[in-house]
Formats: sequence, C-alpha cells, structure tokens
Amino acid sequence: MARQLPIAPEPNRLLKVWRRVLERRLRTRLRAKVAVEIHDNTHTMLTFQRQRALWRLRLHHMFLAAPDEVVQALAGFVRNGDPDASVLLDRYIERNRAYIRRLSPAQMRKRIRLEPEGQHHDLERIFARLNERYFDSRIDAAITYGPAPRVKGPRKSIKMGSYSADSKVIRIHPALDQPMVPRYFVEWIVFHEMLHHVYRTRRGEDGRRCIHPPELMEHEKRFHDYSRAQAWEKENLDLLLRARVSG
Repeated sequence: MARQLPIAPEPNRLLKVWRRVLERRLRTRLRAKVAVEIHDNTHTMLTFQRQRALWRLRLHHMFLAAPDEVVQALAGFVRNGDPDASVLLDRYIERNRAYIRRLSPAQMRKRIRLEPEGQHHDLERIFARLNERYFDSRIDAAITYGPAPRVKGPRKSIKMGSYSADSKVIRIHPALDQPMVPRYFVEWIVFHEMLHHVYRTRRGEDGRRCIHPPELMEHEKRFHDYSRAQAWEKENLDLLLRARVSG
C-alpha cells in the first residue's frame, strides 16, 4: 500500500497560526490583551488603537516573522510613542520593502475618490494656478478634499493638508472649505503640500525621518501671501478648530 504524503497546511491556516504567535509576543510585552489584523497594504504599514483593555493593531504581513527587537519596538511605539522605537520600525520597513506590493500612482488614484470641488474653494483650479505660477506646471499630482473626520468634543489640533508620495495625492481638510476662510490661505496650504512633492521625506543625521527639510521651509517663503497667510492662521485657528464639517 502506497504511503500518503502529508497534506501541506493551507496558506490561510498558516497565516492564522503566525498571527496568533505575534499576538502572544505582543501581549507579553504590552501586558494587555492584543488583537492583530494582518493586511497587504501598499502604504500604511501599521496602525493601532486602544479599546479599553484591548490593543487593536493592523500590521503588514512583513511583521509576522519580525525578530524580537522589532516586536519590542512595536510594543514601545504602541504603548508610549517611543521615538527610538519609531526609528527602528522605519528601518525595518525600509529593509523589507520587497514584501510591499508595488502599484503605480495612477493605479492607487483609481482607488481614491477625488473630490476637489468644494462649495467655496475649487482645489483643482487653485492647484493648476499655483502649478503654473511656481512650478512651470511640472507637479503631476492630484488634489482632493479629505474625508470629514469624526470628532467628539472640541478639536485640539487640525491637520490642514497632507501629501502621499506613493499615490501623489494632496488631501486638504474640508474645514478649509468655508466662506470665511480666505482663498490666499487655502492657496498657502496647497502650496505647502505641493512642496512635499518636490522635497521628499529623508532621514536626518540621527536616523529619524525629516518631513520638513530646511530647503522646503525656505522655499515656502516664496509664496506671494506667505506673511498674510501665517497671520490669518494665528488669528483664526480657533475658527478652524471649531468648524463642523459633514461628508
């Protein structure tokens, strides 16, 4: 009678086993309940949130077999935002970029709902005018209002804009689409995010990521209403923090 070869475990079953192992490793270091979800994202490698006594983490599959020092860094970053742990995690992600699916910016943008036309400020027109005036129309990015964030209680801070180097998409906070927000201020925020397309994030001498290199900050001063926009922000930040947006 022929001997039967052992059946190889299914990939999904192996994934569950590795995920549970990682949960145990993190649980030991965080001394709390941990629930891990594994994904294959192309941009955000890790996110987390605390739900009472439970830590929920969404991690790229590259972390499944991470060495002990990386798991320890994960725990430190999740627990208290340890900056040294952040540096170690960034380096680990950089070394394992081969495991990240590669999509072109155009492919990524197909997955994003672009809504640049607001009720009061048309971001696409603002972008086009700034692109022609300051960059000889060389910035090949897209722009949109971001989703309205869910906020409970008074907002303590506001991220007015962001730029994704992977998808080449600029997102502007919808709170800026108000009649009392002057056009030159919206233009300044868009101009700043366009500069992130020119000056990419890099690492400083200490190994930490530098999002705003000195040359970006110096270039930003060329904006035609730079001083006026800064003054308006200083005088009206509370207005933006109190803004209630829907969407």
